[in-house]
Amino acid sequence: MLLDLRQPAPTFPLIPTGSLIQTDSKLGHELIAGPLVGNQQVVGHKEPGPGAHPEYIGNAVQRYQVTRVIPPLSNEHGMVSWQRMEQQFGDPWATLDNCQHAARKAYYGTPNSPTVTGFAVVAGLLVLWLANRN
Repeated sequence: MLLDLRQPAPTFPLIPTGSLIQTDSKLGHELIAGPLVGNQQVVGHKEPGPGAHPEYIGNAVQRYQVTRVIPPLSNEHGMVSWQRMEQQFGDPWATLDNCQHAARKAYYGTPNSPTVTGFAVVAGLLVLWLANRN
């Protein structure tokens, strides 16, 4: 049987594949929506410990509350975003290569972390302040 219609319906509304998912975590955890696997949607993201990995969205939303979903610009963009996320699976998490870098690299094509950028600006201002104290 190619399609088992006896499977229960997904418990969460489907998010378009390739969407950038933002959460309410303190440091702005971000994920990329993936396809359905069986009757559950998967997401890809990068966390300390497991690094970049896929998991069922139902498991991820137990740890992260979704605050915003940025859908892909087209079906093609969505597939490219998911492929970019898949290519990162197995990569370790690092302070300067975190979940935001991974998700934004997948969605936009370039890594960028507002959290890291914010810390870098604060660190730069601190260095300037310390240098001007003397």
